[in-house]
Amino acid sequence: MYSEGVFQFYFMNMPQPVILIQQEKHQLYYKECNKAAQQFFEKMEDKIINKEENLLFYKLCEKAIATKEPIQYQYIQLFQPDRHAYEVTFTPLFNQATAPSHVLVMAQEIHYKKTQEESTRLLNAFLENTVDAILIADCNEKVLTVNGAFEKLFQWRKEEVIGKSRQEMDIVSKEEGKENLKLIEELKNGKTLLPYETVRYTKSGESVCVSVSCSPIYDDQNQLVAYSVIYRDITPIKKLELELIESKQWYKSLFTNHHHAVCMLDMDGTILNINSALLETLHLSASDVLHQNYRNIAKRLGVCNYKSWNVYEAISYSTELTLRRSQHSAQHVYITTIPVKVNNQTVGAYVILHDITPQKEAEEQLAYTMKELENIKYALDESASVMILDANGTITYINDMYIRYSDYQKEDLLGKYYRDAGLRHDLSELRETIKSGKVWRGELEMWTKHNQLYWVSNTIVPLKDIEGNITYYVSIHNDITEQKALENKLHFEATHDSLTGLPNRAMLLKELNKVIEKGSKKAMSFLRFCFSTVIILSRLTMNMAII
Repeated sequence: MYSEGVFQFYFMNMPQPVILIQQEKHQLYYKECNKAAQQFFEKMEDKIINKEENLLFYKLCEKAIATKEPIQYQYIQLFQPDRHAYEVTFTPLFNQATAPSHVLVMAQEIHYKKTQEESTRLLNAFLENTVDAILIADCNEKVLTVNGAFEKLFQWRKEEVIGKSRQEMDIVSKEEGKENLKLIEELKNGKTLLPYETVRYTKSGESVCVSVSCSPIYDDQNQLVAYSVIYRDITPIKKLELELIESKQWYKSLFTNHHHAVCMLDMDGTILNINSALLETLHLSASDVLHQNYRNIAKRLGVCNYKSWNVYEAISYSTELTLRRSQHSAQHVYITTIPVKVNNQTVGAYVILHDITPQKEAEEQLAYTMKELENIKYALDESASVMILDANGTITYINDMYIRYSDYQKEDLLGKYYRDAGLRHDLSELRETIKSGKVWRGELEMWTKHNQLYWVSNTIVPLKDIEGNITYYVSIHNDITEQKALENKLHFEATHDSLTGLPNRAMLLKELNKVIEKGSKKAMSFLRFCFSTVIILSRLTMNMAII
């Protein structure tokens, strides 16, 4: 049972945050808290716990009371250094009737768990997302884990190798096995191993050229407990090296027959060799280019965005250049420089040029077209109400003018069916027209959000994708309420007497012809009505004349 003295005695000076919650009439209140908890609950002076602001806390308290059992919950926010991690225990306390009346909430900081969880997730992310194959083994050569890249490269599944000795997988040849064991021993003795290239074998016996890197793994006491081996597949690189060694003709063929412009420079920037594509791309002759410095040719071609860079860097470099031979002529090229190394010494560079003028012009045309579409949209939004529907008739866009006319807000209509936008009459003919891919034009009665009638001249245009399927409908509305009112007024004046407001002779004859054409059984009754009306009108007219 709750006792204020007990709480003060046991919990007030505890380093862990402790709070006492009281339940009364299905409402939770802050009853007590110790000093450690006060920094986290600044609003405890309000006493009543706001359920909406503390929903999870509220539910856990209610659950502890309902189950009459302690509940534990861990508050851990990963990768947020300014946030603490706690394991919180919700313990129900009982009154004399053995019914829970209080909940004792005690928080224990578990920062170490947060650190461990973050480290584990970082390690797992690294293992599973790196393209290199990774194996981790303990000091007894037993495999602890491998990543997905290892499974893919060596064809061994993780569940097949965990717990196995590395020697059981036969990824190392017998000739190299003894030497490999020596390297592992050196690693265990704290010696740093430099990456080296070698051959390893897959589960099916296929050889793979790899670059191997080994790294020790230490525990908190700086004792070696495991080591990792990283295998980088260099088979494509080794294959390319062998092909290049076998024949220089591969170079010559690639250089000569490449459809992109290619030239070779020496260390001074002098052009030593070119292919025919270079002359075609730059519209120059061989004598204009060969044995000339590339910087002079760049100036001659009017490279306006040229800035000097070192083409002999250790890595390749790419950029875009614009050539301007005249004020009205521009050529865009994508240029890549590749350093040429012999025995690790840079002796020159290859330069590859790709004419991207058509792509650049297409990009400019696309930008121009997009700007035109933007202007058209602006003009349309400023002159008409616009609504866009998807293929199912769901509203995906409405402009501001539509909002002004209809009194709806965007949140009232977006995601709703088009009938919810103020349409209340049969639209079967409209649907058949637009679903067939045709444009529908007509007049519609519309109702505002506040049930006021207005008329619009409506045009609905189906939009299709490149395969001819309808993806959207654009509905354009123009308000014609005043025009319809004027039409109705003129129609009434044309068919009714201006003094009496009754239908005139023209309207009577028109309706009479309709009835006669339909052959209605009520034709005679209608005729009697018409003649009676004519007589009444005639008498009224005579009386008016007398007056």
